[in-house]
Amino acid sequence: MSRDWPPALACWLLESVLPATHGEAIVGDLIEEYRLRVEATSPPAASRWFWSQTCRSLPFFIWSSLRSGDWPIRGGIAMGVYLAMVAVKYVASLTITRLVAPGQTAQVILAPILFLATAAIGGCAAARIRRGATMFLALIVMISVAVLIAIQACRIPVPWWYPVGFLTLGPLSVLFTPALFGLAKRTRPRPLTSVG
Repeated sequence: MSRDWPPALACWLLESVLPATHGEAIVGDLIEEYRLRVEATSPPAASRWFWSQTCRSLPFFIWSSLRSGDWPIRGGIAMGVYLAMVAVKYVASLTITRLVAPGQTAQVILAPILFLATAAIGGCAAARIRRGATMFLALIVMISVAVLIAIQACRIPVPWWYPVGFLTLGPLSVLFTPALFGLAKRTRPRPLTSVG
């Protein structure tokens, strides 16, 4: 993280839920305030402030984006990406089971790797197609994993943390991968002007 740039994940989360018409201005104002706080206090204190603003603002902006009428498009894109993820994971899992490692132990080891890779690629695809679609995709992934856990789709005995890992890491990989690789549009900070 650069001293002049706030946490990238927080910026990306805000940009994902903000309306396109005002998103750049709102994030730009927060970045400007962040830079002023870095000069007045310290980078860690400014980062804590930025994260607190992000966490306080996200519920409101998510609700606003749902009310704006853009959510069917984002949800449709997320569902399309999710269906593509399911197809890719099914074909890859079938190929691995038949050709490479047919045993149950191999399935227990390879399933999380395949799942996280598919979720990460799906998150990147959703971020490239439409701003905000990754939020819906993460929600779809979380719901589908919760349903699979509830119906006990995995018949192989695994420790308690195994399904919990799927439930948490799946949506997180959908959300974090586009931010980490910078695939989402990033707002550039405006230059600071001195008063006086």
